[in-house]
Amino acid sequence: MTSPEPRWRPFSNPAPLGNSGFAVSTFVTALHTGAIGIASGAPLNIAVGLALFFGGIAQIIAGAWSFASNNGFGAVVFTSYGCYWMSYAATMVPGFGIAEALSKVSADVRAQSWGIFNLAWTIQTFIFLLASLRSNWGTVVLLACLLVTYSLSAIGHWTQSEGVMHASGYVGLVTAIVAWYNVAVDMLNKDTFYCELPNPAIGTRDNSRNTMPETPGHYVLDGRTPGNDYSFVATMPKHTV
Repeated sequence: MTSPEPRWRPFSNPAPLGNSGFAVSTFVTALHTGAIGIASGAPLNIAVGLALFFGGIAQIIAGAWSFASNNGFGAVVFTSYGCYWMSYAATMVPGFGIAEALSKVSADVRAQSWGIFNLAWTIQTFIFLLASLRSNWGTVVLLACLLVTYSLSAIGHWTQSEGVMHASGYVGLVTAIVAWYNVAVDMLNKDTFYCELPNPAIGTRDNSRNTMPETPGHYVLDGRTPGNDYSFVATMPKHTV
């Protein structure tokens, strides 16, 4: 008796959700950090809810769905930045005790702690950037802007330079705009809009390790260039959004 052939359930594209959570959380934080439209030094507590739920939980959900879609790169990136936003929010939630502990040390030590925190994410983002260099321009530009944002934030905290911190906010704003563009790339197509936005592929990858068949509705990581098997800002085959 032969076993029936496996049938793969169609997957929707989690990239717009993940990129949206990242864009909105980054936008609000960047405006505060850069003192853009708000007084310098304004408290960031308004971002706690966004960081926990949209930047955090939503991106982790997008990452989990990427794992199910055989998108290893998107899964790691979305889950990682979802955890970043949740850990960032935890520093402002009294129940975690992080804010209280930081308040008991000197300003220099507190700034150095934040500098180390941002340095770790600078290194992580640099690895992600290298891994994206054969995907598409939307992914590469997003991660490059984010790398500069984290770098400036780490330097700004370590040197306690208000000017450098404001610069990190300005670059963070650009990062959020790029992330929103990637959302639009996925959401606006000939089925939902009047045109498609460009997001050119940079190169192709060996897809031999992909064990899931490319059936209609299967999550292809860059639907316009099926050879790319790990794009962060993926597009789906038509009629699957």
